[in-house]
Amino acid sequence: MRMSGNGKNAWIAWVLFAALLLLPSLACSQAGEILTSEEATARARQVAEPTTTKPAAVQAELKNGDKVEFVGEGFLIPLYKNIGDRSAFSHAGRNETGTVLGSQEADGEMWYLVDGPSGEGWVPAESLQVIDDEASTGPQVGDKVYLTGKGYLISIAPEPGSMKMIAGQERGVEVTIIDVADVEGETWYKIDAPTGEGWVPAENITTEKP
Repeated sequence: MRMSGNGKNAWIAWVLFAALLLLPSLACSQAGEILTSEEATARARQVAEPTTTKPAAVQAELKNGDKVEFVGEGFLIPLYKNIGDRSAFSHAGRNETGTVLGSQEADGEMWYLVDGPSGEGWVPAESLQVIDDEASTGPQVGDKVYLTGKGYLISIAPEPGSMKMIAGQERGVEVTIIDVADVEGETWYKIDAPTGEGWVPAENITTEKP
């Protein structure tokens, strides 16, 4: 007896479904596991219709205003004008610091807009490391501290990071901190000293009275 086209298709579909039911049972019997027909059917459906899991959304770890440090294997860290650019428009030195201005996720990777010594630019998360402000135990604005150093006179600079000297103050004199700044990873303090106001690096400040 010759089958029609629809009948042949239905027969083939039934055979395939029966095979899907039989395969889990055979596999489990070889492994020493006995399944009921209902369990075998459930296994067959899992094989025929695998579930897909959507990847979790990337969550930003840094917030706007966070202080960060540029990190990486090379000495220079590339800055990009736009996310996804192939060429960097500028570079930041490794261990230099900056401030987070914004964040955006692209293709599963988090990028941050950072204001650093070389200007504003986009940097991938792997090139940044947050600076833990809580770890800083140095003097704060308004504290009374004392000048310290190897020489008798401590140089006072006109601005943080400057090698110029606008005044000299005797070692051991009490001064008041009126501002704090970070320059390339080094902390500088603006002090109100008897000879006037100016900046000194953290190594010239101590909280212990001589």
